[in-house]
Amino acid sequence: MGIFQKLKAALKDDWCSGCTVQMDEVGKQLYALPSMTVGHFQDIEDPNYYVQNLVKIQKKAEIPAGVYACGTYLYHCPQCGKTVAKLVVFLPVRDQEQVDGAHLFENKALIGFLQKTQ
Repeated sequence: MGIFQKLKAALKDDWCSGCTVQMDEVGKQLYALPSMTVGHFQDIEDPNYYVQNLVKIQKKAEIPAGVYACGTYLYHCPQCGKTVAKLVVFLPVRDQEQVDGAHLFENKALIGFLQKTQ
């Protein structure tokens, strides 16, 4: 395996860290985070928080003013079979996304929740 493949795997979210190959995107969904509002943002790294607080929505227009949202992406490694969830927490501001946090999780409960709600 080349040094460039290892660097890509370390720097890109959609590359498997173990196999150092690009993973397939197998799902994405938009959620509101009604428990997090302007002035009360916390960068939460507990996957259970997201399982308990994500509310599925179809489009950004459904997000109430001042409420954070979360874009989720599921990636699956074609070689080792690992599934990873990427969550990007953002605040919609004037048709823009002010990203305030991003996390990668291998948590089975969170991945199961995201697979069921897509």
